Amino acid sequence: MCGIAGILSYQKSINIPRWLHNASQLLQHRGNDDDGITLFSNNNTYCSKISHPLSHHPMLPYLQHIPYSDIPTIDVYLGLLHQRLSILDLSEYGHQPMCNEDGTVWITYNGEIYNYKQLRRMLEQQGFHFFSNTDTEVVLKAYLYYGKNFVRYLNGMWAFCIYDTKTKEIFLSRDRIGVKPLYYIYSSNLFAFASEQKVFLKTRLIPFEINQKALSKYLLDNVLEYEEEGIFKYIYELQPGENIIVNTNNLQIKKEKYFLLEELLSNNEIQDEQDIIRNTKNLVSTSIFEHLQSDVPVAVALSGGIDSSVIASIAAQHIGQLHAFSIVYPQNPSIDESPFIPEVNKKLGSIPHLITPTPEEFFQDIDELLYSQDIPIWSTSTYNQFVLMREVKNNHIKVILSGQGSDELFAGYQHHYVAYWLSLLKKFQLKNLLLHLSKSTTFLSDPYSLLIKSVIKNFYSYHRLLASKFISKDILRQYSNTKEHFIHADLNKELVKDLSYRRLKAFLKCEDRCSMWHGVESRLPFSDDITLLKYAFQIPEYLKLKNGISKYILREAFKNELPKSIYERKDKKGFVTPGEIKWLRGPLKYLIDEPLT
Repeated sequence: MCGIAGILSYQKSINIPRWLHNASQLLQHRGNDDDGITLFSNNNTYCSKISHPLSHHPMLPYLQHIPYSDIPTIDVYLGLLHQRLSILDLSEYGHQPMCNEDGTVWITYNGEIYNYKQLRRMLEQQGFHFFSNTDTEVVLKAYLYYGKNFVRYLNGMWAFCIYDTKTKEIFLSRDRIGVKPLYYIYSSNLFAFASEQKVFLKTRLIPFEINQKALSKYLLDNVLEYEEEGIFKYIYELQPGENIIVNTNNLQIKKEKYFLLEELLSNNEIQDEQDIIRNTKNLVSTSIFEHLQSDVPVAVALSGGIDSSVIASIAAQHIGQLHAFSIVYPQNPSIDESPFIPEVNKKLGSIPHLITPTPEEFFQDIDELLYSQDIPIWSTSTYNQFVLMREVKNNHIKVILSGQGSDELFAGYQHHYVAYWLSLLKKFQLKNLLLHLSKSTTFLSDPYSLLIKSVIKNFYSYHRLLASKFISKDILRQYSNTKEHFIHADLNKELVKDLSYRRLKAFLKCEDRCSMWHGVESRLPFSDDITLLKYAFQIPEYLKLKNGISKYILREAFKNELPKSIYERKDKKGFVTPGEIKWLRGPLKYLIDEPLT
């Protein structure tokens, strides 16, 4: 996991080496183990480092560097930057930007490819040689063998830029779900990209202007930056499953979609329940195992829910005693996970790290928290992630596994019940609807009211009703036809919608910003394993909520690995703070009142 940036420009007014130096300082938190800069002029390629020098290697041009201060600025048209957080192959052979043996193709890369060992073996059979044990070199040489289509063979999370000096093309790609971020700006004479928006704003490459459309969207639908255009004008987000190709001669840009989430929807549903349970267990276990690949210690974020408990259980089978990091609020029973977490730790023999954030700490950290996120936070729950990742860093751990994405695959939210009920209603299966509503009372306090309220919300959004008091009618009319808040009358379609935007996209952004601010790599076994994703959408909707039980298949698959209380757990507290109500009505109330006075 790292920070990347790059800039292509023929404007003499832009000092590319200086811009990269400033970008390096702004992305240093994403990787402080190493840094690298590569610059391209009409006649030369320059490799440099801002920090300590590297040794030389005759077959590795990217290790043959010159001092940063000696880099000429004349005729430099392209520069690539990499801030490294060393996870695989901690040696200097993992230094980036990295290139092939003849120095014609270069890469700056952020992410983890979990099937890189299999890809490497295949490439070795084709005659490729490797100098490092990194997944970066595998990505680079997969491009050399397959061309741009190689991303279809990757299983993992990524955001990278490849520059091919022969074709004079820049190739950028982002993973299928959007676990790793990648932003860009462009004009007729400039193209630049970076892992975070602050790089463009703090270096003043663009003016600081708010995108009113995106801001209104946030106020109306509580949705922020799920489209290409974000809250900052002129900054675009490369979308999940998308590539960009830039011609360095004329700065022409071509975008292509190599993966659509709708492709997950399958007509080949599997009907045998026991086969599904067995295969789900194997696929989830394999994904967790592959996410444990690391040359540094790995920990687990443990909430006491099913998802994180499954990850902890499988991880413990492979690496022994785990460090488990948890947020608890013993004084707030309605959101506290304390009753469940110790049972998992006891069963696994984990080393517990229990953290209880306070409103005083929140106030002390709020500026740093907001700066780390780049955009408005969804809620104070973001602070939970922020504090947890800081504690991980303080314990000198670089990698942590988290359960994000499980709810979107296996149906873990209340509105997933509604989607299934609407599906039954649409099919006129009234008997099955009433039966499922009755069984759902075990997990839901009042499923009948939930269904009625959700149907009403399908016609009018609560957020829009509230926002209409403050936002002009012109803006309201502009969004009158949006449907993001609608619930599909099809459970698997609703799950794809959750993967596409709104919930998971916001969670992934928070996960990345909070973890990388503290130099921690967060890995998500449920979110970025394409084999697991495809299989999960072959599971019929009636099995995902069988007998009114949320995440029925996942529960049954790991029934024997989980403490009984976790397997039978009915409530879902969410990763929230008392700040949702108590903090902002009590000691931090002035944070809301002050701007309005």
